[in-house]
This record gives sequence, structure tokens and C-alpha cells, in this order.
Amino acid sequence: MIDVYNPYTLEKIGEIKEYSREEVKEVIEKAEKDKEKMRNLSVSRRYNILLRIANNIKKNKEEFAKLLAIDAGKPIKQARVEVDKAIKTFRLSASYTKELRGEVLGDDEKIIIAKREPYGLVGAITPYNYPLSLSAHKIAPCIAVGNITLHHPSPKAPLACVKLSEIINEAFKKYGFDGYYLLTGYGEVVGDELVVNDKIRAISFTGSSKVGEKIAKKAGLKKIVLELGGVNPNIVLKDANIDLAVKRLVKGSFLYAGQVCISVGVIYVDEEIADKFIEKFVDEAKKLKVGNPLDEDTDVGPVISLEHAKWAEDIINKSIEEGGKLLLGGKRERTIIYPTILEVEPDNILCKTETFAPIVPIVRASEEEILELANSDYGLHAAVFTNNINKAMKFSHNLEYGGVIINNSSLYRNDSMPFGGIKKSGLGREGVKYAIEELSYIKSVIINKS
Repeated sequence: MIDVYNPYTLEKIGEIKEYSREEVKEVIEKAEKDKEKMRNLSVSRRYNILLRIANNIKKNKEEFAKLLAIDAGKPIKQARVEVDKAIKTFRLSASYTKELRGEVLGDDEKIIIAKREPYGLVGAITPYNYPLSLSAHKIAPCIAVGNITLHHPSPKAPLACVKLSEIINEAFKKYGFDGYYLLTGYGEVVGDELVVNDKIRAISFTGSSKVGEKIAKKAGLKKIVLELGGVNPNIVLKDANIDLAVKRLVKGSFLYAGQVCISVGVIYVDEEIADKFIEKFVDEAKKLKVGNPLDEDTDVGPVISLEHAKWAEDIINKSIEEGGKLLLGGKRERTIIYPTILEVEPDNILCKTETFAPIVPIVRASEEEILELANSDYGLHAAVFTNNINKAMKFSHNLEYGGVIINNSSLYRNDSMPFGGIKKSGLGREGVKYAIEELSYIKSVIINKS
């Protein structure tokens, strides 16, 4: 068994089964025998399963929110938002189940039918930061298209996934087979077996770029969807609404202690307005309440572990050694990193590192310099604040990112939009419709007319 700890109190709050590699193989064999049952499950039954899951998550909303607070360290008011997003994702997937259509192509002598088919067995590997919502983004599209999901959640925050598995298994119970399996344990065992096992035909992974690259090298001829990290540039041009930018960038920088793959990575601000922006940004960040995730007024809770908190503290100090000017924070108490703002040069370590912590560097530059600096080895989300539509279009055209948000922070995501990155930030797209397309393939059926 693996012990599970509250990242705020550091107390043990539960334990989960540690699957061995042989046990994972046994589950895969069992799932393989049922994949045709899942494939042949009617559209109406898949639709009903998804709605039943959504409704039962809603019935248990407060329990899920409290699990996210004590297990992932997520402030309770933010945890409730995550539960709502998971409900929406299952409902959207139910709707798209009935929208799955092929197309008919014709020539003089044949009818060609192009139809979507499930891969069969899909390995879903999810992180600790949005354990419920990001699991929904993998499991629900799999059910919609007729795949069996073998789900490996992070052992750092698995309890919401355990509760979710009970709801999903209950929804499948009347059909006489399991359309979903929860495989808890460690990534180097459970996740690795899902990646290398030939019976798994597709992998959907959310996590670090380092692990994503390893998966890409080991998966072989599988379909892989990788939603990885990024150092997301957020740009404030001189014609921007500064108050709007400040409000949205504070949220984008410090929500869930910065532990979001699309959190603000670095703020590039036009040097002509930098003093005004920085003053307002620091003042707004000072208003954030830091503390126990179970407190209703907490804005910033702990990072996921003591180890990560110490690493974050070290990288703040490294940034200061490289000339970074500390404007706010820089303080650690056990797993709490207080909201930290530094003014840095473009080559500072913070401009090149995904910290997954409430740390944001600010760089002053000209508009021309910003466009050159903003493109990097990563390519998840970027954001631009401007009231000039021509500049908005210019930056959105030239920024090499999977998403470019105008007048909101890089944190923005809608559950139905295509979501994902390029370069070191990933392959493929999530978002219900797009995940369904990624986790299925097109079969062509050719019918001779005579």
C-alpha cells in the first residue's frame, strides 16, 4: 500500500493499493477480453452512462471538493470549481456521443463510408494538480467513443480519483463488464506498463515535458496524446488596460499556488508602463489570503509536497543570485510558498523554468524585444493584453503556441475548446470534441455499387 498525505498538514489521510507490473498486465488482459463489449455498447447506453456519472459527481460535489482540498491542497472554493468542470466534461461528452457521425463519399462506381472507431484500450495517465477535472478530460471522451480506459492517477493526490472510480464502476455495473479500471501505484511501474504494453493502443498523458518525452520514445506504434508543461509568456503592451491586466494576471499567477500547466510563467511588460503596472500588480497580490485550503477565504494554499516547496525556495534564491530583484514574498513555511514576485532580466532562470509554484518573474522590454523573447522551446499558452486589434492579431500570428489569449491570462481554458501545445509542450489536443477525435481512428468502408 502507498500512504497518502495532506500537503498542508503533512498528516497521513489514507492509503491506496500499489499495483505491481504483473497485476497491471492481468488487468490489461481482462480489459482486452471486454473491449468488443465496450465497442458494441450502443450510443444511447454510452450517453446514459456519461450522464449518470455526471449526475453522481454533482450529488457528491462537496465530498469531492473536500477530498481535493485535503489531498491536493487546493483551496476549497477553487476545488468546487474543479468539480463543476468535471461535471461539465462528462455532460459535454454525453452530448458528443450522439454527434459521432461519419461521412459518405462517392464516385461513379463505389460508395465510400468514413467512420470513427475506438482504439480499444486506452492508457490514461493523470497528474496531481487537477486530479478530477483532468481525469474527466480523458475518461469521458473514451467512454463516448467506445474505448475502455485504464487510468493511472498520480500517487501524490489520488483520493478524488478513487471516489470517481466508484461512481464510474457503478454506472457500468448493469452492463455486465468494466469499461474503466483504476490502476494506482507508481509511474515507473504502472504508467510504464501502460506505455509499453502492446495491448494498449493509445496513451493520453498529462504531466511534465521530461516524462512526456520518455513516453514518446517508449510507446512504439501507439497513438499518443501528450499535454505537457510550459513557461507561458504573458505580455502587457503599453496600450493595455492595466487594471484589467493586473486583476487577471494575479489570478493567473497564483491560482492553486501556481500549480497549473497554463499558469503565468513570465510577464513581459512594455517598459513605458512597467513602473505603473508593477506597483499595481504587487499591491493586488498582497491582498491574497494564504493558508489552510479548507478555509473558505484562502486564495493560496500549499504546494504538493515539502520536497517541491524546498525546490521552489531554492530557485527563488537562485534567481536572486542571478540579479533578480525580490518585490514580494520569497518566504517559505513548510509547504507554503508565499506569493512571490521578482523583477528579472530575460536570461534569468525563472524565465526558462516551469516552477509549478506561486512565483512570477517580470521582465521590462520594448514591444519589439518582447515578441522576440516570448517564443521559446515551449509552446502551450501565451497571452497578450492590448486594446489595439492590429497588435493583437500581429502577436497572435507570431507567437508559436497552442493557444494565444487576448486580454486574459494564459490560465484561461474552456472545457470544450481545443487545448494543447507544440514543441516541448505536447502533441495532440484535448477538449471533449478534439479528445474524441484523438482517441479514435477513421475507418474507410468501400462498397461497390455492382
